[in-house]
Parts: sequence; C-alpha cells; structure tokens
Amino acid sequence: MVDLIMGLDDFIKKTGKIETPFEKKENIKKTTKLVKIDEDLHKKLKIYSALNGTNIKDNTEQAIREFLEKYKQ
Repeated sequence: MVDLIMGLDDFIKKTGKIETPFEKKENIKKTTKLVKIDEDLHKKLKIYSALNGTNIKDNTEQAIREFLEKYKQ
C-alpha cells in the first residue's frame, strides 16, 4: 500500500495534477443494455480487449460510435 501511495505522490509531483488518471470526470449519462451477440464474436472481442489492455465495454462503445459516424445521414 505504501508503494501505491508513493506512486501517486510521484505522479502528482511530476504532472502537477491532484487527480489521478483513474479519476474520470465525465458528465455523460450511462445506461446498461443487454444484447445477445454471436459467441465467437464475443470471444474475439474478449481476446482483442485483453491483448490491447482495454475492455469490452469501451471497445463496443467505440465501434458503435465509428459505425454511427460512418453511416450518419
């Protein structure tokens, strides 16, 4: 625990930021929806997320944004 606190202290000293990179101040409302997707597609997304240090939620959200931007009318 001491190492974590020292790490945060170093972060604050180096960046001058009081908030950590883990604190996101977003005023965006979020909602939870249940969707059924192909099992193989889910496995590929899970593997992609793990290999890239991301998560399924963020990757799915980004894919939806890109899709909507591409096909907006």
